[in-house]
Amino acid sequence: MVIDKRRFTVLTANVHSRFMTGADRRTLPVYSIEEASGYLGIPVGTLRSWSTGRSKQDHSGDSYRPVLIGVDQHFRRLSFFDLVEAHILRAAVEKDVPMQHIKRGMNYVRSRYPGDLHPLLSLSFKTDGKYLLIGGMLGSDEKDQEALVNASRDGQLEMTAVIEDYLQLVGRAADGLPDTLFPKDGNRVVSITSGILSGRPVIEGTRISTAIVAQRFLAGENIAKLANDYQLPKEKIEAAIKYEKAA
Repeated sequence: MVIDKRRFTVLTANVHSRFMTGADRRTLPVYSIEEASGYLGIPVGTLRSWSTGRSKQDHSGDSYRPVLIGVDQHFRRLSFFDLVEAHILRAAVEKDVPMQHIKRGMNYVRSRYPGDLHPLLSLSFKTDGKYLLIGGMLGSDEKDQEALVNASRDGQLEMTAVIEDYLQLVGRAADGLPDTLFPKDGNRVVSITSGILSGRPVIEGTRISTAIVAQRFLAGENIAKLANDYQLPKEKIEAAIKYEKAA
């Protein structure tokens, strides 16, 4: 991969400037689309379309707008918050929610929270396998938090019970917003945490890079030696290697 040094230098300066001015590190554009694709198990083309939009195929010259509206369009890089939103969208797609319902739901949420680039992260986002259902939009009372609004149908109140909450792979900080993501294929052994190893995958509870572990294994070191070096169970070493192989 050829790196545009000038573009990389500007990006680094931009991130450093925002970090030094106290910007939330979870909002910094640090992941390339290709990198995030590997971490999340989402095809590069799909994630690129979600992140930067795509041209319509009717030769009109028009484009579909990005589904992830917080992505830095100049550098085409994702923040940690973007990474979590992409995880949510992938989960919805895997539950067979049609993309048109996802986009309609996202448009509704944006209309309700026009100044929030990541409204899905502060709301309880679920699905019944057909539509996007959101809790927490009606008020702070417990009954209002439990009530579900169908974002894909312009805010219609849903009386059905929640079938599954797939946000169990997202860990939240004291402010209620995400700060840790357990990748789908990491078996909760692998985690991505904003502020730990620059937000790259590590073995949960450590600062040990899964990429380094996998590189050592591919270089010929066996599981037992790696487990001994890192003072970890062999199962965690194996899970880290398996995760990296799937990326």
